[in-house]
Amino acid sequence: MKNKFDIGLSSKINKFCDKFSLLNLSKSENTDLLFEDFANYVIASNLSEEELTNLKSVSTNKAQDIDGIAIIINDTLITEESDLEKIGKNEKIKLKIAFIQSTTQKSCDKSKLNTFVDGIINFLLEVRQIEPFSSIYHKLMDEEGAYIDLLDDTPLVYGYFVYGVSSHIITEDEISALKNKITSRTELRNIIKLGDIYIYYAEQLKDKYDAIDGFNYAEIKLDKNVQLSPVDKIDFSILSTIKFAELKKILLTKDGKLKEQIFVENIRSFIGNTGVNQNIRETLDDNKTSIYFSFLNNGITIMCDSINKHPVKENTFKLMHPRIINGCQTTHILFDKFKENAENIDNIDIVAKIIATKDNELKKKIVLAANNQNSIDQDLQALNSFHEHIENYFIGNSSFSQKLYFERLRGQYSDVVPPHSKIGIETLARVYISVFMREPHKMKTNALTKIEEYQKDKKIFVETTPAEDYYLCAILYYYLQSFILNNALTLKTKTIDMHLLMVCNIVMEKKGMTNTTKKISYLSNKDNALSLFNIANNRLNKQSELFEKRGLYSSPKTHRLLEDIKTEEIDDAIE
Repeated sequence: MKNKFDIGLSSKINKFCDKFSLLNLSKSENTDLLFEDFANYVIASNLSEEELTNLKSVSTNKAQDIDGIAIIINDTLITEESDLEKIGKNEKIKLKIAFIQSTTQKSCDKSKLNTFVDGIINFLLEVRQIEPFSSIYHKLMDEEGAYIDLLDDTPLVYGYFVYGVSSHIITEDEISALKNKITSRTELRNIIKLGDIYIYYAEQLKDKYDAIDGFNYAEIKLDKNVQLSPVDKIDFSILSTIKFAELKKILLTKDGKLKEQIFVENIRSFIGNTGVNQNIRETLDDNKTSIYFSFLNNGITIMCDSINKHPVKENTFKLMHPRIINGCQTTHILFDKFKENAENIDNIDIVAKIIATKDNELKKKIVLAANNQNSIDQDLQALNSFHEHIENYFIGNSSFSQKLYFERLRGQYSDVVPPHSKIGIETLARVYISVFMREPHKMKTNALTKIEEYQKDKKIFVETTPAEDYYLCAILYYYLQSFILNNALTLKTKTIDMHLLMVCNIVMEKKGMTNTTKKISYLSNKDNALSLFNIANNRLNKQSELFEKRGLYSSPKTHRLLEDIKTEEIDDAIE
């Protein structure tokens, strides 16, 4: 197939394909869809200042006028309605909504631009439903809901129209006319504010793609530092003091928000106004004691994949994939003080231990050692023995052709590709509850609450459950992502994903695969897996009530699906 893109853009698209295990431009049967995914990935990654790893999470599932929607709250990408649970009870919300549309047409079809803007308007007026984004938007903007009063300002809306091939320049007057279509709608006044409409061509897209790597590292200056002697598996480590003005380069987004992803997942989450935290605040509040902060506070521990000393700049280091593994409380309080008065805190010195290693076993030991002095840490879900048992089971398992990873600590497998070959605690819990407990509808709105409840009630992640069951969940999740990414599977709606995994498991059971070992053996063949997913998907498409408004969120409708399937014969294509 003749390549329609320029050499530079083609190179970056092919690198993107390698990362996500997609067929590259020379092999892909649909380069338009491939470019759509690439554009969504580039725009969403730049908006959230974090590389997008769940590629289809912003896709509108082939909606004609909008390819992607990125809903961003306080610089964090929101892709599921249940993500809203992560917003603090009294946390002020800064909301941005970005709409993305791409084209590979060489000619400049301005009607596509107008259709794109019309699609944005219809979405914002809630005339057009694109799930799960419409449900998230409605919940945020509901005047009687829990979030409307948390909005810090009028939500900002952006449009990104991306040309992969055309060099025709859209004039400023033409862009102004497009903007006016939105700003002139009286129904949207005081509800949203138009940030801008951007037209990207190949050069802008290439620049934005190159910027993504920058989100994975930080360059900081450490005026006072001592390099420790290198040891096996730790090539570089530093003891230092770091001024908050430099620490900000690791902690904050361009908009001055705290990067949620900088903290190792589930490790000493911020626990509020404890006595220790109050002492930290009091030290910073008093000008007489704040100069002694580095002597009165234990400081922070940062772990990263690598540390490189700048070849020219004195005392300057580049950290790749930095993560704060100890000092969450200190960091949050420093951030609170920064919000109160940015200038007053810039010169505060913080003691920092910075360790570089790529060894995953050593990473776990360092995280545990950095936190084990605190009694609260003994109950941390990310480090409990059963999670470690699951992780070790994944590491030692060779029954599946693709190596799978249980990432119980954020950034633990930062270099693993494709990204969907690793699965985190929350996603694994959602799949397990959907597949084995047959409650996919509960994973839509309040998934985090339900997961916490089930952990407390010893229904998930308990030692009596075989680790093999969680491995099966990871296989099903891997195939779901892989088939969708490679256009081998098309879902009627994105929100049916957990129902689909549940039905895949039921179909295997109805065909005599009564234990997990048999299921994993069957799924070790990719053709078997694709046949299974298509059978399950076709069966779900017949259950019309699931596709009614919020049908996939309904317990009665899920139970009726289960009752109907119980009495049915399953397609003999699966053997």
